[in-house]
Amino acid sequence: MKKILLLASALFLFALGANAQITITTADIAAPIKIIYQSNDTMPTVSQGSFGISQTWNMSALNTHTTDTMTFVSASWVPNASFSSANLAMKQGWQNNYAYLVNSATGLASLGSAGTVDFGAGPFTIDQVNSPADQLMNFPGNYLTTFTSNFLTTTPKIYLGFDPGVGFVIDTIQIHSGSSKTVEIDAWGSLTTPLGTYNVLRAKETIIKYDTTDICLLALGGWNPIPGFTPQLSADSTTTYTFWANGVGFPLASLTMDSTSNVRSATWLQALPAVGINEQTNATVVNVFPNPAQNQINFTVEAQKVAAIQILDITGRMIDFILVTGDNVVVDISKLANGVYSYTLVGADNAILNRGKFTIAK
Repeated sequence: MKKILLLASALFLFALGANAQITITTADIAAPIKIIYQSNDTMPTVSQGSFGISQTWNMSALNTHTTDTMTFVSASWVPNASFSSANLAMKQGWQNNYAYLVNSATGLASLGSAGTVDFGAGPFTIDQVNSPADQLMNFPGNYLTTFTSNFLTTTPKIYLGFDPGVGFVIDTIQIHSGSSKTVEIDAWGSLTTPLGTYNVLRAKETIIKYDTTDICLLALGGWNPIPGFTPQLSADSTTTYTFWANGVGFPLASLTMDSTSNVRSATWLQALPAVGINEQTNATVVNVFPNPAQNQINFTVEAQKVAAIQILDITGRMIDFILVTGDNVVVDISKLANGVYSYTLVGADNAILNRGKFTIAK
């Protein structure tokens, strides 16, 4: 009988270990330089499951309809005065669109983002600043951890000076959103996705957002709400379930719910974070700004690795070749036409160290 009891205890402990509660810390966030490939399922058939302890979620039926690429780099490589306290930046896609983050022992927070927009007069880069920072996760993250995050996201005033198709000329526009968010780690257990099976914590996030768009009309001579809209729109409430695992660097899966508590869309980690090209022996990091550019463009590189920069047009024809003599290279593009161009970083041994694109919009 004693042996049977010992065996039963061992099996019980093994079962607990196979589906154990974990703790999420600052070490579980991707560090420079890691590349994340995230799949988007726009017609998911999975369920968010239940709250509580020792849950099992099977999301192996998730599909890939589109894919996003995100590269984690040091914020010092992409300096931006609006986000000077950031210590981590996440580049989205191949363009210079970045989210600026603070990853510390007490949590992960978003200071905002900088990206390229086009209201009809050509692309340009604007900052969206969170004040205070949006708290994404508190560390250590454990079952039943809860926190709130109330913040205002604003953009600078953007000069337009044209009619974007609304029937009148808009001088200047500014967009700001107020957000009220609550987060609770409401479950732990085992999650299976097409990537594999992992022990996870599930965070339930509910966010209420109020969007306001102010414009300055030349005809009226002052700030006015867009005709047909009130300055403060009705609240938009969204609930999202996010699943975190140890040592992955990014949420394994995230489910956004609709108004009837069904899963509306899903994102999931397509592969474990890969070593970025910039971590290879002969590779280097590059920051290109401003992008879009007008008369000149800057390349911040590691001069000890990079010998030259090639500029190519949309057909792949090399139109400029610049020798690198320092970490910051300024290139005169005033004689180049508007459009999309490519660049290639070349090492002293003629190895290709990095490639990318930039836009000229005058």
